[in-house]
Amino acid sequence: MHDGSTERRRWSDYQASRQQVRSVRAASPPDRRARVTREAAADLVTLVRAVNRRPLVVGVDGQSGAGKSTFARAVVPLLAGAVVVEGDDFYRDMDSRRRAALSPADGVQHYFDWQRLRSDVLEPARRGASTLRYQRYDWVLGAMGGWVEMPMPDVVIVEGVYTLRPQLLDLVDVAVWVETPEETRLQRQLERGENTDEWIARWRAAEDHYVASCAPRSAAALRVRGA
Repeated sequence: MHDGSTERRRWSDYQASRQQVRSVRAASPPDRRARVTREAAADLVTLVRAVNRRPLVVGVDGQSGAGKSTFARAVVPLLAGAVVVEGDDFYRDMDSRRRAALSPADGVQHYFDWQRLRSDVLEPARRGASTLRYQRYDWVLGAMGGWVEMPMPDVVIVEGVYTLRPQLLDLVDVAVWVETPEETRLQRQLERGENTDEWIARWRAAEDHYVASCAPRSAAALRVRGA
């Protein structure tokens, strides 16, 4: 649990960041950002080809709005047999009141069901299972949704915040961290219009705690500037 002062401080920090976002513009032209993404994707392909393991797991981590999905999509055409597994599919199904009561530290542990990601995706890939099968969280319904089932890909790209948490790193063959300035990340979250300010503030606080306490950047073999 957390006290009211922590909640107020978190909200104040978020509002301050939101004020900064109003003046944020793209740091570089779109064509330059696209070139940076292509170059980073090519670097990852080189790392993947150097690892003599199939199936192979690539973990792409970074805070919300960093550009993880964009980067992962840029890699897929360059790697035959690569498939992206979205970390958002592993949002934990729980009572909304319990979720709202989580502190940032508790959120790191409980917002996403990393245990299910490990048991349903990472462990089958490591043991060379013939099939990849997992259930997706349905964000529209706010409950568990349909199942994904496919032949096990040669390269499984898991993209999502918390992917490089210590409890998963032993099953990640190549780790990537996508880094983007805070104001740009928040701007993207706001432009998506998918979540309330309150929940964006909660998730950002948990992600900041994750970065500070788990040091996912230091686990990455490749650090990428987010597009």
